[in-house]
Amino acid sequence: MYQSHWGLEKTPFPSGLDPSLFYEGSGQRESLARLRFLVDQGRRLGLVLGEPGLGKSLLLEVFARECRQQGRAVAQVDLLGISSREFAWQLGVELQAPVRLEDDLVRLFRQLTDRINENQLQQVPTVLLLDNADQAGPDLLTHLQRLANLYATSEGWLTLVLASNHNQAVRLGNGLLELVDLRIDLQPWDELDTTGYLQLALVEAGCERPLFEDQALSEMYRLAGGVPRRVNRLADYALLAGSSSGEEMVCSSTIQSAHEAMQLPAVS
Repeated sequence: MYQSHWGLEKTPFPSGLDPSLFYEGSGQRESLARLRFLVDQGRRLGLVLGEPGLGKSLLLEVFARECRQQGRAVAQVDLLGISSREFAWQLGVELQAPVRLEDDLVRLFRQLTDRINENQLQQVPTVLLLDNADQAGPDLLTHLQRLANLYATSEGWLTLVLASNHNQAVRLGNGLLELVDLRIDLQPWDELDTTGYLQLALVEAGCERPLFEDQALSEMYRLAGGVPRRVNRLADYALLAGSSSGEEMVCSSTIQSAHEAMQLPAVS
């Protein structure tokens, strides 16, 4: 591992969701502000759009933590590849409804709506954060529309937030898209944000000095296009490549070599 070469306590650019490394660039700041408006104003349905790798899942995770701290009832579900029954069960578990594994779909939805109604009576808003909505099947999308319509006149006690890749949002269908109260477009980092994230991640990993030359930082932004997932992977691989060659600081040529080595074969 490269940590010892660079004097790091841990890997600064891990894969997966790590809320401690959430960097609130200008795009993230605007998206969070829109999510807060959506919930604070009791709107019914919000749609987070962005290209793959922009951090939609991490944005939802950070917002979920914020909502819980404010006393809201929150459920997070990834809709990729799950059935309507599994969706209802997961929601019930996260909202602490009395659901059981053997319950059928009708009972699961009854228990779920009962819990949302109980939250409403206790004046506790319910927030459903649903990732990969564009990967949900037609039956599940119908149930999402049903939920949104069921609480259309409930004075803002239920808010759904769907996250979707921008070019796949059409898969949600007109019925659901017409219910969207607020569209939230997540944008890539600019160069300043990219540099800020890299510095944050290195400090969190125990770094006490700069590890990337200024030109290397600019090159990383150019090659990754400000997409957080690409920035993360490129920085990680560049540190590995730099440690293998014994560099004291990562230069732009190392960034270029790391980028070339990371390229995957095109899918025909």
